[in-house]
Amino acid sequence: MDNFKTKQVQEAERSVFLNRIIFSSLAILLLGGLIISRLVYLMVIESDALSLRSVNNTLRTQSIPAPRGLIYDRNYEVIAENKPKFQLEMIPEQVNQLENSLLYLADLGILNRDEITIIEERVRRNYQFKSIVIKRNLDDREIAIIANNRMLLKGFDIKSRLTRNYPQNEIYAHVVGYMGSISNSDYERFNPSFYTGKEQIGKSAIEREYEHILRGTPGMQKLLVNVRGRVMDQVEKDPFTTGNDIMLTLNSELQKTAYESMSGKKGSVVALDPRNGEILAMISVPSFDPTAISLGLSQAEFDKLNSNTKRPLFNRAIAGQYPPGSTVKPMLALGALDMGIVDSEYFHTCEGEFKLPNYSRPFGDWATHGSVNAKRAIQASCDVYFYESAVEMGIERMSAFLKKFNLGKETKIDLASEKDGVVPNREWKKTNFKSKQNQNWYLGETVIAGIGQGYMLATPLQLAYATSIIANRGHAFKPHILKQIYLKDSDEILKNEAERIDHLIDIDQQYWDVVFDGMNAVVNEQRGTAFGVFPENSDIAGKTGTSQVFSMDKRSGDDLPEELRDHGLFIGFAPINNPEIVIAVIVENGGGGRVAAAPVAQKIFSKFLEIGGTEVNESN
Repeated sequence: MDNFKTKQVQEAERSVFLNRIIFSSLAILLLGGLIISRLVYLMVIESDALSLRSVNNTLRTQSIPAPRGLIYDRNYEVIAENKPKFQLEMIPEQVNQLENSLLYLADLGILNRDEITIIEERVRRNYQFKSIVIKRNLDDREIAIIANNRMLLKGFDIKSRLTRNYPQNEIYAHVVGYMGSISNSDYERFNPSFYTGKEQIGKSAIEREYEHILRGTPGMQKLLVNVRGRVMDQVEKDPFTTGNDIMLTLNSELQKTAYESMSGKKGSVVALDPRNGEILAMISVPSFDPTAISLGLSQAEFDKLNSNTKRPLFNRAIAGQYPPGSTVKPMLALGALDMGIVDSEYFHTCEGEFKLPNYSRPFGDWATHGSVNAKRAIQASCDVYFYESAVEMGIERMSAFLKKFNLGKETKIDLASEKDGVVPNREWKKTNFKSKQNQNWYLGETVIAGIGQGYMLATPLQLAYATSIIANRGHAFKPHILKQIYLKDSDEILKNEAERIDHLIDIDQQYWDVVFDGMNAVVNEQRGTAFGVFPENSDIAGKTGTSQVFSMDKRSGDDLPEELRDHGLFIGFAPINNPEIVIAVIVENGGGGRVAAAPVAQKIFSKFLEIGGTEVNESN
């Protein structure tokens, strides 16, 4: 066909073809230049940035929770330990749609819908790359459901973690405490660097008080992961440090006996060693299961427990405030003797009631006691004797003397939320009542204060501590529960030294003798208010008490609603001449101290003698 083309046409076609070749070559050269320049840019200019980005995409830093230290009683019986449990965890940055995923878990029956808001709040306050716990203590059914739906739960994983376990459960609940998820307020109290977000933190009692000792130091590890987030290799690891173990002053046998003795009752028992202030037993009933809380109750379950009218979460031993009733009579007898209001031989005739001038209504006694002195007044718990002493003493002197037994203020025990009780006087009433009419102090109020009623309030711990001051004839040791710390990093043992406090060291010994004789007679002599409760010739000194809850209702027995019945109290120590144990018991709405509280104390004293008492720290 070329033969039919003119020479001009052939030249034109060659020119067009040549131009196309040149254009294509230039385009190729330009594209190649761009590619080369981009490679140079990436390799030279952005080399460091891309390298860093690559590392961040392939290396993941992960914290390793540290096992918590164990808690023992004084004889190395385990009170708090760690047990492996399965839990559902989530890394927020790996979850595409958080709310939808949580709703899906709720639909599967793994979560309650009311928990979703709480979880979302925890996600907001934690680092997105840190794993957080969604649900603890998964059962076999839940594990199977999650495993079957793993493809739809990206970012979620089942992990085996150590969880706090309390072998004795309710018996130690109020003194040892329980664990819970870390809150914002917890982070304000403790350095967040000590926590990974996967572990729990002490929420109450000893677990909270000694959190800084029991917690360990978390470890760190760097993991190599692929684009799907699967771990390919471990690059680097810094091991964790286990928390320190601690030993408490508690004696498990006494603790169990106290708890069992209060079965079906409301109230508290505190037993301590007056020689060093060590708490030997401390229970509050009703109690609760700290293991169940630590494993993770739902918010609804916790709210139900917290709103229970019997208040199982409330530590009555340190925060329950009750009228001490007749348990203050040995203290007031000592005060009357020391102030010269009475002497050991002074006898008063009790006719069953006490009258004040210009008072239309007499102050009654529970019995007619006849002729009584200080010893017999304590023995028979004669109200009239102490009415008269209170009036002679006056409220200001009475208040000041009772405060020397540490009533009306905290003992500073190593537990949070302790209450200080009330020892009233004129100034207290002015401060605590708004109406000027109610601020006046009346003589009748002094009278009833003389038998531990009216505005007077004390905790079971305060009564135990006050009794230790009596047992030691004027001095005591600060109550404490921590005995020893076992440091893991050095194998060193730190002992908690006893702290002596002098309260009433200037009292004449003969006055102490009168009080001791009276409290001995309570237990061991006829007409003693606890006579017959304890074995014959017991080496125990004590005092019963009854505090009125609703004095105006004249009904009694089954006619009176339980919540309006009297509280029963008992304080005591043994052996009399060399006290090794002090006990304070209160039974809410249990009736008189002889019936309700003294039998509880008797069982604890018997157990103490059975186990051979308790050794004293060498340092003391």
